[in-house]
Amino acid sequence: MLQEGDIIELQEGDHVYADIPEHFCFGNRRGSFELTHHEARIGGELDYLAGRYVVYKTTYDGGGGTEMGHHIGYPNGHHVFCEKLDDPKVKVDFYQSGCFSAMIENIKPVAKAVRRWVEG
Repeated sequence: MLQEGDIIELQEGDHVYADIPEHFCFGNRRGSFELTHHEARIGGELDYLAGRYVVYKTTYDGGGGTEMGHHIGYPNGHHVFCEKLDDPKVKVDFYQSGCFSAMIENIKPVAKAVRRWVEG
């Protein structure tokens, strides 16, 4: 499982959650470029989401169960939050385990980032 500080490469075809214009998500919002957090497949108009990211947080969450009216519970998953190295304003998240729309199960780090504080 990915950890904080891992550098990963996201590519065309990967499914993530990202803040993207409503125009690309909803048929009744054509022309609206207001951002919404939604599932996105990297590629086409969303090819800017491809690239290298640093993992800044991971959690174990998102599951559901009978309290949501399901007869079968859904397990929590390993939730990964990342920011793009060349544009930190671009953030994505996805799951590595569980039952979620945006999952990337077999992803390996390409490098490791180290955070350092310098007294000034």
